[in-house]
Amino acid sequence: MTRTLLARLSAVLLAVVTTLTFTAQAASLKLVIHEEAGSEGEALPPLSRFNGLKRSLETALGRPVEITITRDRQRVYDWMERNQADVFLTNASDLAARALTSLGYSFIASGRPDVTVLFVGKGAAIENLKTLSGNAISLPRGENMFGQVCNAELRDFLGRQYTARPSNEYSAIVYAVENNLSPVGCIPSIAKARETLAAKGIKVLYEGRPQPALPAVGSPGLPAADRTIIAKTLSSYDESPAGENILKSLGVTGFTEGGEIRLRALNAWLKAK
Repeated sequence: MTRTLLARLSAVLLAVVTTLTFTAQAASLKLVIHEEAGSEGEALPPLSRFNGLKRSLETALGRPVEITITRDRQRVYDWMERNQADVFLTNASDLAARALTSLGYSFIASGRPDVTVLFVGKGAAIENLKTLSGNAISLPRGENMFGQVCNAELRDFLGRQYTARPSNEYSAIVYAVENNLSPVGCIPSIAKARETLAAKGIKVLYEGRPQPALPAVGSPGLPAADRTIIAKTLSSYDESPAGENILKSLGVTGFTEGGEIRLRALNAWLKAK
C-alpha cells in the first residue's frame, strides 16, 4: 500500500516537474514591431499581416512568438529600457542605435534596401545643400527619426542657416512644396507621398546619405542561440516565395546580418553639433 502510494506521488511529481520544464522551455518570445509611419495618416496594420513572420520564427525557435505593433516612439524606448520585449524591429533606426549603444542590446539584422531622405522641390538637382541656405524647409518633426536625419543633413552643410517648418504628415510636406508654401521639402525615400511627386511637378533635388532600414535588435536577456536563429531566419526570407511574402509585409526586400557598425554610429551623427 505504502509502496503504491509512493509510486503514485513520484509519478505526480515527475509530471509536475516535466510540465514546469516544458513551460520554461516554451516561454514566448516577445517581438515588438514599431512602424514610425504614422505620418502617412494610415491606420495601424492588423496583427494578421505578420502571421507569416510569426509562424516562421516559431518554427525556427521552437517556441511561441508574441507580436506587438505600435507607432509610439516613447513607448518603444520605455520598453527597451525596461527589457519588456526580447526583440525590436523598428524603422526608427535611431532608437535601435540607442538600444545598442546605451542599453546593452545586441544587433541581429537590418533590412534592405537602405533608406535615405529626399530633398524635393520644383527646381533643378543640386550638388549639395549649401544652395538651400536661408530657405524655409518643410520636414518631419524633429523628434522623429526622419526629422532628425533631415536636420542632420542640413546642419552638415548649412549650420543654422535655414528655417525648419515641421509637419506631422509627409503628404503635408509635399503639399507645402506643391503650393509654394515652402521652396523645398524633405521626406524619407520610403514615404508613399513620394509616389505623387511626378504628377505634381516636384523633383528630387538632393538625396541624403543611406541609413539602415528596419534594424532588428535583441534585449540583453535574449539567448545568443536565439539571436543567431532569428538572424539566420530573417536573412533567408529572400530565398523562397513564402519568405518574400513576409518581407513584403515588413516593407523591405531582404535582411542582412551586416550593418552593425553603421547602426552604432548613427546616433553620434544625429547628435553632432
